[in-house]
Amino acid sequence: MEKNLPLRTNFKFYPFHLLKSEIVRSSTVLISGTVIAQLVSILLQPILRRLYTPETFGILSAYLSIIGMIVILCSLRYDDTIVLPKSDKESINLVGLSLLISFCFNLLIFILVLILGSKLKQFLNLPANFPVKILYIIPTGAFLFSIYQTLNSWLIRKKKYISVSVNKLVRRSSEGSAQIIFALLKSFNGLIYSDIIGQTANAATAAVQSKKYGLNLNLLSITKIKYVFRKYSEFPKFNLVPAFMSSCSFLLPPIFIVKFFSPETAGFFDLSKLLLSIPLALIASSISNVLLQRISEKFNRKESFMNDIIPVLFVVMIIALIEIIAIILFGENLFKIIFGSQWITSGIISKIMVWSFSLNFIASSFTSIFVSMRKIKTYSIWQFIYFISILSLLFFKHLPFTDFLKIYVLIEVLCYVGIGFVMFAIVYRYESSLIKLND
Repeated sequence: MEKNLPLRTNFKFYPFHLLKSEIVRSSTVLISGTVIAQLVSILLQPILRRLYTPETFGILSAYLSIIGMIVILCSLRYDDTIVLPKSDKESINLVGLSLLISFCFNLLIFILVLILGSKLKQFLNLPANFPVKILYIIPTGAFLFSIYQTLNSWLIRKKKYISVSVNKLVRRSSEGSAQIIFALLKSFNGLIYSDIIGQTANAATAAVQSKKYGLNLNLLSITKIKYVFRKYSEFPKFNLVPAFMSSCSFLLPPIFIVKFFSPETAGFFDLSKLLLSIPLALIASSISNVLLQRISEKFNRKESFMNDIIPVLFVVMIIALIEIIAIILFGENLFKIIFGSQWITSGIISKIMVWSFSLNFIASSFTSIFVSMRKIKTYSIWQFIYFISILSLLFFKHLPFTDFLKIYVLIEVLCYVGIGFVMFAIVYRYESSLIKLND
């Protein structure tokens, strides 16, 4: 019983505890696969940044930002609930519900884009030679990514972390190959087409893996889908809008920069964001997925998970510190050597942005705590505050880009420090309540 008592970890042999942590081991499986997959994309960047212009990457950044915001709404957040039920049958019906809602939602988006395509192009300040028909691809990209997210949640539920990693590798390999081919063909929109190809490969492999590991769609029924729709309705009720606002908070800045400054400036911002997001993309999402499964399991059994969280916190803080030191000391030279002299501006930008991205990395590794512990409302309040804070950037659009960027980073730092304190308070209160039960 002693092993489950919270806040009483023996730190004398802490390094051994770190190595034995199941969360760290499971995360390592996901992270290893994710690193290999992302390395395909990252190692191609020095080539692609010489083949495509900053303006082209700026447009891609805006395109991906729009898809990112749509994906949050696609399944009304029901994909987040797939790991929660005790019954696989209930979970399978949540998969069916998520996919059905996503299809209907993206069909509606497609109709709207058909009607408003030209106005959307004008609103985003896209170049005159950018074809409106490219915008019609947006709902397809969003639906494909939604399929992957939903099926990925099933694989996480089944603890098939290697399969998740394989699927990511397939996506990045397919996308990277397409990017090179389109670059050689001198296709201005090759980066967008490549994203669709990568998403298609990702969704297809996730479907094969999910079927292999028990996703039996024959268990779907209208009655059961209606049941899970009502049972987990708190997710769309209390988390959909706040989650959308949180997503917008991360994804709106590239759109703002394209609109208020230029696609070229957004391209420089995009490369800085890409490099600084490497820990976020490679590690945070993997840790968060494992924590979601692990903490949900222990929370349902009323057990302590403090000894699972502490080693992870130790690791992510060290990684964040390494990133800060590397960018501050070698920023401009790093970008010049790797990507070419035309990208030095991204190195200068990165020195400003590294603080917020490091804190984002730390916080994002643990935000699944809110889902696992059913603290959706608390997280929603923070997401609303975060969204309003980012929207306040509209009042600073008249400033020079560097000043605009500094205000953006300050807002990010304050918001992520705030959510860190909130998570600490929630976990501490839960662990303290377990001490009282065990005393």
